Amino acid sequence: MIKKTPYRVLIVDDEPDERDLLAELLSGPNRAVEVRDTPRAALEFLQHNPVDLAFLDHHLPGMSGTELAQRIKTMYPHAHIVMCTGYLVEAGCPEILDRAEHVLHKPLNLGEVLELADSYSATREGHD
Repeated sequence: MIKKTPYRVLIVDDEPDERDLLAELLSGPNRAVEVRDTPRAALEFLQHNPVDLAFLDHHLPGMSGTELAQRIKTMYPHAHIVMCTGYLVEAGCPEILDRAEHVLHKPLNLGEVLELADSYSATREGHD
């Protein structure tokens, strides 16, 4: 029997509570979850580790989440990007909408996060 590769999820958020909550929620037998607290740490990880889905905080130290999203898409065009923001005004910003498939508002609705992750991983399973 061929072992399937877990669905690879990256969470980048400089708020430890948000990051840890998402990681705990999304961890499971079919998903490999990695967390990073800065865009720089995320990019270092991504140099050797592809991802299928990234949850990015919009406000990050040193680089915006939208810029990080653009870099991830350049490295891994198949990756899905979910931008997380606490600012309603940003949610409709064209720059965010151009680089992320979904925008989630903080505080995050955990049911919505899980449903989104499940839908993306189900999409990939159809192509394995």
